[in-house]
Amino acid sequence: MQNSTTPSGAQPDMSQTRTTLRMLQPREITSDPEFLFRQIATDKGHVRGLTQTLRNLGELDPVLVWQEVDVTGQTTDRIVLLDGHHRLAAYATAKPRESVPAAILQGDRSVAMLAAVKANSRERLPLSKSERMDAAWRLVRLPGERLKVREIAGASGVGPRSVDNMRQRWKMMVAAENEATGQWWRDRQDDLLEREDRPDISDAVRRAQIEKIATRIREALGKMPWQNEEIAAEAIQFAVGAIKLRSMAEWLYFADELDDNKNGSLGSNLKEPDTATDDSDF
Repeated sequence: MQNSTTPSGAQPDMSQTRTTLRMLQPREITSDPEFLFRQIATDKGHVRGLTQTLRNLGELDPVLVWQEVDVTGQTTDRIVLLDGHHRLAAYATAKPRESVPAAILQGDRSVAMLAAVKANSRERLPLSKSERMDAAWRLVRLPGERLKVREIAGASGVGPRSVDNMRQRWKMMVAAENEATGQWWRDRQDDLLEREDRPDISDAVRRAQIEKIATRIREALGKMPWQNEEIAAEAIQFAVGAIKLRSMAEWLYFADELDDNKNGSLGSNLKEPDTATDDSDF
């Protein structure tokens, strides 16, 4: 089996995880919603591509699974899928009666969650930004011994300062005894009353609204003098207001992804969050 990412799917980083390779029957593998990070469960086009690769090459790279252990450290009878839903779907299409290669991860739930986020963030069909933010937010909220900033950032592809923002936000929510929705774009809101007043929408409806508004913006700004970015940026700020623009920029880029020079009018208005060290507490 190959040790690098290939067109046949994402290969787990064997040097960074405690894994053993085995052939498993698909029925032995459990899909747990806690380890699902995609807002759209299955990309049919990606499955078709993997199915064709499987027929051509005979096998795909191993799926990543976890031998579940309970809170006492005892193994259960579940082998939980961490990464490889599309590969399993390809096997079900092309070779429904055959075993699949699997890398079985050993460790506790935090180890499994960290490995799952990292694998899904790095494969050929990577998580979207919103999905990566939600995955990092989930890692921040894991019970038990807290993961370090660099571990969460490295696994999810989210910047360290964004992870620090999440840790500070979770500290506030715990102190206020507020429950998390699991969606960072919701839970990051400072005004909880305002958040509660907003209608609850599905991910599909939210995506449709985003596309509709984006089309209107492109139509309205199509003839703007984009060659002069300063004028365009300040025009948008004048239209929506500095506070709303700041909030939108923080969501899209966050402090660690903003221009360090802060030469523009937007950058000068943004406040960077405090950055906690890896070993500091909430």
